[in-house]
Amino acid sequence: MTGDADELVALREQWRGLCQRPERDELAAAIAGWFRRDVAAARAAWLADESMAAAAVGRMLRGVLVIQWMRERRPHRPGPYAVELRRRLAGDAVEADDAAYADEEAGSIDPGDPFFAWRLSELAEASAPEGRAAVVDRAIEAFAAIALAPIDPGNDPGPFARLAPWMDEAQLRRAIAVSERMATADWRHQLSHARACLFVRLAALGRVDEAERLLPAIADAVVRADAHGQIFGHRVALGEAWSLPAGDTWSDDSLFLRFIVGLTQVLEPPGHLPSEALLRGCLDRACRVGEVELRSAALQVLVDSWHATGPVALWASRVRERTSGREQIEMLLLLAAQRAMEPEARSIARLAVEQAMTPVGLREGLWFDELWAAREVVAPAEAAGVFAAAMWRAATDPRAWSLPRLHHSYDLAEFLRWIGGDGAVVASVRALDEAAALLA
Repeated sequence: MTGDADELVALREQWRGLCQRPERDELAAAIAGWFRRDVAAARAAWLADESMAAAAVGRMLRGVLVIQWMRERRPHRPGPYAVELRRRLAGDAVEADDAAYADEEAGSIDPGDPFFAWRLSELAEASAPEGRAAVVDRAIEAFAAIALAPIDPGNDPGPFARLAPWMDEAQLRRAIAVSERMATADWRHQLSHARACLFVRLAALGRVDEAERLLPAIADAVVRADAHGQIFGHRVALGEAWSLPAGDTWSDDSLFLRFIVGLTQVLEPPGHLPSEALLRGCLDRACRVGEVELRSAALQVLVDSWHATGPVALWASRVRERTSGREQIEMLLLLAAQRAMEPEARSIARLAVEQAMTPVGLREGLWFDELWAAREVVAPAEAAGVFAAAMWRAATDPRAWSLPRLHHSYDLAEFLRWIGGDGAVVASVRALDEAAALLA
């Protein structure tokens, strides 16, 4: 790592002085200024000579960490983010948890537990197929026993939510009957969620028309829209005739968003592909959403789920024209990564890289994982440019706080190796150690 030993010793002494007298702004400026200049010098050296990549990565990362960690002007001890990041970069093994968990049985759950029905629901999810039906039956009975005595565990979407996917039609109809009794008590939003899960399961079992007729019984409009999307998805997946929905679910922008969230849960490639007519209908409706954030969210739902189908040029044009900022970059890089064999993929990736290098793009994310995923159509030099720009912003913008983002960049080691070789990963581990030692 570049840096004259005497200079680093002097910086260490300045840091100690700053910790003793935090009001000395000139010391803070001197320390930060030295590392900021080193980040700039490393960046320039890398641009001039690609063989300097590994050293430059380490110097830039060290400078950013020092500048950001020293803000509190007191001795720094690396926290969990830094420790975990170092572990991942160094390839340290995680100690396995050898604790054995005994299989729980229905008989071991206390029937007096106020959340007995929910405990059985959890058990049904984990049960072997041959024993699950009996647990589901017991859970339905347990919910029937409390139908007129509402209770909220606080961490569950509602009665029957976990059970519904495992029910056969007879069990499902018993559960729907219980939900009708619940309607006479004060189950509030839980009843909406319970009914939604039950009606969606009814559609999955082939009773789509009946499920759609039951939709108005779901009081919560947002929950109803999500359920409508799932039920509609089952209609399409079962090969039944369909037409785009009418009413608030389609005309209200917020409800439309929930509708396509539900729809894409069911029509999820590769198992179920939307027809091009459905794709275009949903895509055109998403582009007409008025509020920018809602429009971006709607398009992102569709891109995340259906990017593998339909003309990639259609996707790219809608994303380019109707979104901006973080969502646009995410969607463009996803399209480039997932449709890398298409002729348009390279131009999509180039646009994404350009947007990632803008002030807005650098503020919104680091993009290392996304670039690594799109490496078939993104050149290492382009990715290196994004890394260098991100480090420079982190070193110069007092609002930047890079460690949490680095910690959540789960492909960081692979990304660094891609742009700078194995040496870049080694230099990054050293950067973490040197920054921590300097500010200890």
